[in-house]
Formats: sequence, structure tokens, C-alpha cells
Amino acid sequence: MLDQKLECSECHHVFLPKTTVGKRVTAPDYTKTYVGIGVGVVVVLALFVLMRSGADATPQASKPVAAAPAPMSRGDHPRTAMALKWAQAVASGNQLVLSTHGDLPALGKAMQLTDTGNDAVLQALGSNEMTRFLRELDCGSAELVSDGDMTGATGTALLFVTAKRGDDTYLARYRGELVASFRMDGDQLKVTGLTVKTAPARNPKKPDPNRPGSYKPNTVIATPKAVETVVDGQKRVIMESEPSAVPHWSGASAELQKKADDVVALILQSAAPDAPGNLFNKATMSIRTLDEKKAAVPRALNAMYELYGDVMANNLKISQLDRALRGWTGGGANYDATDSTDAARDKKEREAAIRRWFAFWYRYANGDLTEFIEAEESLDKPVTKPKK
Repeated sequence: MLDQKLECSECHHVFLPKTTVGKRVTAPDYTKTYVGIGVGVVVVLALFVLMRSGADATPQASKPVAAAPAPMSRGDHPRTAMALKWAQAVASGNQLVLSTHGDLPALGKAMQLTDTGNDAVLQALGSNEMTRFLRELDCGSAELVSDGDMTGATGTALLFVTAKRGDDTYLARYRGELVASFRMDGDQLKVTGLTVKTAPARNPKKPDPNRPGSYKPNTVIATPKAVETVVDGQKRVIMESEPSAVPHWSGASAELQKKADDVVALILQSAAPDAPGNLFNKATMSIRTLDEKKAAVPRALNAMYELYGDVMANNLKISQLDRALRGWTGGGANYDATDSTDAARDKKEREAAIRRWFAFWYRYANGDLTEFIEAEESLDKPVTKPKK
């Protein structure tokens, strides 16, 4: 049985007799197994304790790090916001913002107002041609023109205007650019003027009534009629309007209305034979600014209307009024004050000349009048926009 497997009847150890002869049987040693199991149990317990303690511990918030303030740009500067707020106040008529964010005397001068008092300027901001695009379009964004405008005592800001929603007067895909000049009063921005850099694109199907060749007629004066006449031996068609009473210009203040009436009264007095020689020039030359001329012209026309009933008897007075109107407007009606041998013809031509003056004002009263009226106050400086 040396080659057969035998099992001990007491310890049940299996052995081959030929390999175990002369050897003492020993019990199996499981020490390494027990040590390995013990180490594994310790590791598992340690991991469990660590996980448990981590779940119960309150996480400590990390200390916040203060971020450096982002540098301001021309588009998000506080001055930009103030300029934009002023522009939007023009459209809404917010007089409080217009007062706090605007230099009213400077704006009055920019609009060529005779009366630069606060009330007059605030009223003009809602109707003057200078602020027209701010009223007719939306101004939703702005930016300072240069980096220097963020710190300088004065500066300029671009105001961007776009077509109002639902209004097809202007093309929505184009925007206009206006330039607002300003000065700083401490930290408060004060707008001092407004100019157009890029005009918004108007819908060609809705032409601008103020563009050259278009006009908004004076509703007080009768619609002109085309009359064929002979001028310098040539036949011409001239527009004439029947004379009527003409009120004060709607934009004239009470002070300006009084000045216009006083000037017209002096012009009429200058027709008297014993009037001082310089009375006419003194009266007409006191009308200098564009607003003064727009106030004086309708009062001179009103005086012509009152004298129209007898142009022959009132020839000298009408002649002086005609001279004043030509000087203020640059227009002309070919009024001839010289008597000829044909009194009937003289009467007919003088009445026609008065009607031509009324047709002239029907056409140009509501425009900017720059085609005729010279807005420069000084004859010494060059004309900024020479007339054709």
C-alpha cells in the first residue's frame, strides 16, 4: 500500500505511505491565513470610520476672494447712462430730468432762442428742430465718443436712434447717430447741445416734409393760386395768396411778440416825411436772430393786410414793410413804389406784390428758412453754409 492514499482514522490526514515513512505527522498551520483576514477586517473598519466621520463633519466654507472690479467702457460708463436718460426725457417730456441733466441756458442758445429762460427752453425742447429725431424715434443706447470723455470736464456722447415699433416713417434696419455735447457739474452730467452725425433713413414712401422741395404750409394764409404775369418783359407764372390777418408766430414768447409789434410800428412811422432818417435802419437791424425774424415777418404781413385796402394811399408804408421783409428773408415780391403815368396799373401791380408776399410765407413759414433767412448775427465772420 506504499503507493496508495491512506487516511488517518484519528486526524483524517490523507498521506502516501512511501513519502511519509519515518516522519511525524503535524497539524496544518493556518497562521498566515488568520493574519491576512485580520488585516483585511482592520482596513475595512478604518475605511468605514473615515467615511462616517466625513459625512458628519460640517464642510467649512472657503474664504471668498474679492474680485477686481471690471474696468468701465465708453458704453457702460455712468456718464453714458446720464446722457441716455436726458435723451429719453426729451421724448417723454420729463422736465425734471431735462432740468437736472441739461444746461438749459446753453441748450437755449444752441436752439437759437431769444428767451433762454428755463420755461422757454423746456418748452422748446419738446418742439424745436434740434431735438426732432429724439422725439420721432426711440433712443435706446448710447456711448461716449472717446476715452477722454470718461474723465474730462467736458465731452461728447453718441446717441443711437432707431425707428419706433409699429412706425414705418423711418426704416427699421438703419439707425441714426446724434452727438450730445456735455459738461460736468461735479458728478452730474449737463447736456449743452445736440447735433446730427448720421440722420436716420426715412421711408421713401413717406418723404420728409422738411426736406428741400417739401414743406408744411401755413394754415392761416390762403392757399396760393398760380397767376400768369409779365416780369421784365417775360411771361411768368407766380403764386399769389389772398391777404388775411396773420397772428403772431406760435413759437414767439410774450417778450418776442412785443418786440415784433414794436419794430413793425417803428417801420410804419419811418414812412412819415418828418421821421428821423435812421429810424428804419434802427428798427430793422434790431431783428437779428432766426427766431426774431420768424416773429417779425408775420407781423409785417399783418400790417400789409391792414393797408391792402388802399395800396395807393398807403404806398410809402407798404414800401417800407416790403424793404424790411426783403432784408429779413432774402425773398422778394417786386414791389415798385415808384408812381408811373398809369395809376390803375400801379395799383394792380402793388396788390399783386402783396399777394406774392403772402404766398411766400405760406410756403416758408414752417420750414427752417435757411434757404432765405441768414441766421448769422455777425457780418465779419465767414458764412458757415453759403447759399446757392
